[in-house]
Amino acid sequence: MSSDAGIPPRRLHVAEAFLAALDNLREMVFGVLVVLIAGGQSLGFGLVLGLIGLGVALVAGYLRWSHTTYWVASNALHFRTGVLSPDETSIPIGRIQAIDGIQGPIQRLFGVQAVHVQTAGGGSEGEIVLRAVAEDEARWLRAVAGLPDPLELDLPEWRLRAGPLLVAALTAPQLGVILPLVGALAAGGDNLLSNDQGERLLDQLPHDAAGIAVLAAVAAGATLLLSVLGGVVAFAGFTLVRDDDRLRIRRGLLQRRTASLPLARVHAVDVVEGVLRRPFGLASVRIETAGYRKERAAAQTVLPLVRTRDVPRLLAELVPALALDGGPEPLSRPPGRARRRYALPPALAFALAGAALTLALPGAWPAIPALAVAGTCEGLLRYRAAGWRHDGRHLVIRTRVLARRTLIARIDRLQEHGTSASLLQRRARLADFQAAVGSGRTGRVRHLEVDAARSLFERLRAPAPSR
Repeated sequence: MSSDAGIPPRRLHVAEAFLAALDNLREMVFGVLVVLIAGGQSLGFGLVLGLIGLGVALVAGYLRWSHTTYWVASNALHFRTGVLSPDETSIPIGRIQAIDGIQGPIQRLFGVQAVHVQTAGGGSEGEIVLRAVAEDEARWLRAVAGLPDPLELDLPEWRLRAGPLLVAALTAPQLGVILPLVGALAAGGDNLLSNDQGERLLDQLPHDAAGIAVLAAVAAGATLLLSVLGGVVAFAGFTLVRDDDRLRIRRGLLQRRTASLPLARVHAVDVVEGVLRRPFGLASVRIETAGYRKERAAAQTVLPLVRTRDVPRLLAELVPALALDGGPEPLSRPPGRARRRYALPPALAFALAGAALTLALPGAWPAIPALAVAGTCEGLLRYRAAGWRHDGRHLVIRTRVLARRTLIARIDRLQEHGTSASLLQRRARLADFQAAVGSGRTGRVRHLEVDAARSLFERLRAPAPSR
């Protein structure tokens, strides 16, 4: 099925023509609305304008589909698209980290899927995106890349049920999933508010402090609701299967996404205990792999909601190379004399926020000491959370900035590590230690004893034993 075998480059499914036409229509719709509203044009004129735009969008979509091809040749995947000035992308098969399948409403209507080819240097989407590929073609591409579909159908699954899904959405909402829709509405609102009707609408908004407070509360509530909906949209139908040496993930409500991740390419896991989850002993677990370095957190999540005490057991089952005997505890911690260095910066930052609030609302001056105390407490919690552990195969780094995060990394997958110290730290014989994995995730422990930081640095310079 490659061009090496005499088969010419393949076109995408015809659904790509409709997807491209929809892209063009989305770009036209706000312009048409502005012309109708600002120009005071009749509904009939708008209908004619819309039909012309629809025709142009369909023709442009067809041309884009007819000039888009992909093929495999010379041990690489090639993708070519464009009418007047075609662009061509080639990815060696060995560089492919993962191949994700995404089904939006249009893809489901046509029975196809969008294939995102992920590489170590890719962006938030795949380096190559084939937006309309039939299931057998997608299966073939995954097999060519060394990511074949499982042969067995009775593999054990980890599934996120309806109740835990709601808890996951409430305790760690995913605003990033809804932001594209919010951005589109904001762009449309900006166009609509630029005329006289928009000015009259702005004049009707409250201008007193109480009215502004109510409006802000309504906006905050709407944002929270959207973010919770974003969590439901992101993780509905979440299932996880370990198929021998790879993880297979399915998730999503509006867009059904499937991913196949070889365990050998997982550099680390990140255990995230959010502010709303930690009191209940809950966390999420994210994978750190170069193929998803710029993706949203939802795309990196391998366990959306799990009890913290169950993390060691689940890691042993799902990612054995990152399993720790007894979990991430115990950790080596910064010295007691570093406590005030953790507490002072957030205390000052919170107090400055209170001062800024007082400048806007003079009666709010009690917020300054209250926020300073809150910042001090946050700093002390950061001190209590901070720590590290090195067992010869793994490096564990735990930090806290509101959420407590524990990075568990394979030492043989560390990209860099080092120490640093400011002038004040050098005088106190303290230093920071940081390490990074290939996904870009960096773990950092501040204000260690300088000898401890240097010793850890030297230990990591030695080759890690193979497992």
